Parts: sequence; C-alpha cells; structure tokens
Amino acid sequence: MTAVIFAGPSLRTLDRAAFPDFTFLPPITQGDLYAAALRQPAAIGIIDGFFDGQPAVWHKEILWAMSRGIAVFGAASMGALRAAELAPFGMVGVGRIFQDYRDSRLCDDDEVALVHGPAETGYVGLSEPMVNIRATVERAVNEGIIAATEAEVLLATAKSRFYPQRNWDAILGDLPDLRSRDEFTHWLRHGRTDQKRQDALALLQVVRDHLHAGDQISDPPFHFEWTEAWANAPWQSRLDDADADAVLNELRLDSDAYLRTRDAALLQELAKRAADRAGATPDETAIARATRDFRLSRGFLRQSDLDAWISRNDMDRTDFDRLMNAHVALDNAGGNHSGLAAAMLDQLRMQGRYAALRDRAKSKRQAPTLEMAAVLPQPVLMSWYFETRLKRSYPDNIAEYAAELGFPGLEELHRFVAAEYEFLQSCDANVPETLVNANKRSTAFD
Repeated sequence: MTAVIFAGPSLRTLDRAAFPDFTFLPPITQGDLYAAALRQPAAIGIIDGFFDGQPAVWHKEILWAMSRGIAVFGAASMGALRAAELAPFGMVGVGRIFQDYRDSRLCDDDEVALVHGPAETGYVGLSEPMVNIRATVERAVNEGIIAATEAEVLLATAKSRFYPQRNWDAILGDLPDLRSRDEFTHWLRHGRTDQKRQDALALLQVVRDHLHAGDQISDPPFHFEWTEAWANAPWQSRLDDADADAVLNELRLDSDAYLRTRDAALLQELAKRAADRAGATPDETAIARATRDFRLSRGFLRQSDLDAWISRNDMDRTDFDRLMNAHVALDNAGGNHSGLAAAMLDQLRMQGRYAALRDRAKSKRQAPTLEMAAVLPQPVLMSWYFETRLKRSYPDNIAEYAAELGFPGLEELHRFVAAEYEFLQSCDANVPETLVNANKRSTAFD
C-alpha cells in the first residue's frame, strides 16, 4: 500500500481516477486514521472529514501515525485544519487554505464546512464553503466585476449565514442593493473558484512526488506519550477475527511452533482463570518486576524502546499491562511446584526425557559421598554452578531464582548445587583449575 487518501466533496471522480495507485477512502472520522496506519502505508493524506454528528479525527491519531514513520499530509478542508495545528510536530500542510489557517488569516472551522450528498452521489456539494466564497469574491474584485466595498458586504453577508445555508442564490438574495448583481451573477457561471479542490489536487501531487522521490520522513520532533485516554479510546481497533486468523495461519506453517505456542497460551489462560476465580488482585510489585525483567531481557533501556515494541505488536499500554498481569498469574500458579510434580513428570514422559533423567537421579543417589563441597567456599561453588555448569551469568536475585525452581529457600539450593558438584567429581568430571586454586587458598585461611 503506497498512500491512503481520505477525501469526499473536495475531489471529483475524475480527480481520483488520475491517481490509480492511491487508496481513496471516505471523509475521515475519529479512528479511521488509526486503522489505516495499522497497515503501515508510506503516506496518509487527509482532505475531507466529518465533524458534525460524528467525532472528528483526533490529533493523537495523527501523532501516533507519524511516530510510526508514516508521512501525513493535510489540505483543503479537515486536512488543512489538522495540518495547521500539527505543523510544528511534522504534519505536512499543502495549499492556500492550510497557509491561511497556519498564519491565522483564518480561524473558524466553519470556513471549510459544507453540506454534501452521500458517496453514491460523488459527495455532491449542497452548500458553498466559505473558503470558496472568499476565493471567488477575491477573483471577482481582481477582474473588476465588483468593487472592494461590495466584496466586503458580500463576504460579511455570507459569513453571517449558518454554513449549511451558504449558497450563492441565498447570499445574493440578501443583497438587493448590489449594483453589480446581474453582472456578478453572470460571471459566476465561469468565475467561481473552487479553492478546496485546487488544494486537494495539490496534495495529491505532493504525495505522489513524495513517493516517487522515495523520501523518508525524519524522526518526529516529539515523543508519543501513551495516555489513559489513548489506551481507552473506544475506536482503537484491535486485530479483527480475520486479521488474527491470518497471523495464526502464518504460524501454522510451522506446526511444531504452532503447537508450542498453543500450549503456552493454554497454560497462561488457565492460570489467569484460576486467579480470577480465586479473586486475586493484581500484584503491582510483581507486575513491575515482570515489566523490568521483560525490558532488560530485550535491551529496552528507554521507555521509548518499550513503546516502540508495543506499537510494532499492535498493542497499547493497556494490552501490555494485561500481558504482564497474565505472566505474573502464570508465575504465581507455578509457585506450587509440589502440586505440579505429577503433571511435570507426565510432560517429561511425553517429551521422551523421563527415563534419562530418572537414571541420572539414581546414579547420583548411588554415587559415593566425597564431601568435597564442604571445603568449597559457598560463593565459589555457586559461581562454578552458574558460570561453568550452566554457562550463564549469575542471577541478579538468587532468592528469586531459587523460588522459581521450586526450592523452599537458599539452603536447599546450596545443597542441590553441592550434590551436583560432588556427583560430577565422583564421575571424574573436570573442575576448572581456578576453582581448585580458590579452594586451596580458602582452606589455608581456615
């Protein structure tokens, strides 16, 4: 998908046909830009948008799209309004109407408002937008059709009417003393200026030039902040059923990965349901710890790194908090290791690992007790276990590590490590020279 353009009455059918590589959508409403940005187009153009009876496109949506590297352009109508407001943040405005709003020559939203027909009619205009009236009157003055003083009266009269009631017949009917009425009425047949259409066409060309040049937008000059209002926006679209099935179909291409993911999801869901039935409240400390571990394991040292990951995975902060809560529920459910023993042994049997582990346990029980661990300093023994035996770094929190593996406390973990060390020694396993030397030095000081 190259570019998505939200347009209605400002463009004609032939205008759209001249840009067959663009995806044209109806006038924008709140939530539409968010949904379009999820599909990661190269650019989004906003021309027309609804506002009366439907919530208008939210500034936060536009900022979110730009934070995902999507160029967003605006012109002519709703697009000009939003571009003028968000130009400092990187939204690109196009055309005279945008410039007039940006430079405060125009301030009122009703300047671009009009009534139009449905899509089936090509969004035919049923009233005249004030910006077009201004452009037309300015042209008439420049061509000598009406005087500047008459133009001022005409514009004031048009502006005084409610925007759905602005049309040339009604406006001129309010001005029986317009000396140039007949000449102006005749001139209108060919002299009307559709400023909104001109600006809309200019936007299409700017977007096309942007795509052909392969331009990349620079990093936006802002940090997108996840807020409660953003997280709770009712229009925020999650993956619909079709999209979710499409993702899972891709996973099904690797049947083993699909089954592992299914089983992990099942465990997490069962743990969550058990916590819900027990009426357990979220443990904020545990969730914070889970979030910390998640970030550190992926190198997300900055909040913006985590926000980017959340965005890439079609989530918001509410979704992420739910994920961490479910993870904690799973950890809590796994805390009762004794209750899981039978099920874990069954899993080992299914995996074909039970017999080998059973035989090793028997050998360890039958091995002679060398009592070598008793003369090893405990820190050295534990360093050997993690760095040499497991080939991993020493845990940041050894107590948490022990609890995760089902040891009642650190003493039981130490005995377990000592037994493993003695067993390997009895099997003539090699012990690093540095460990032996450390042991000798320690013994000399006892």
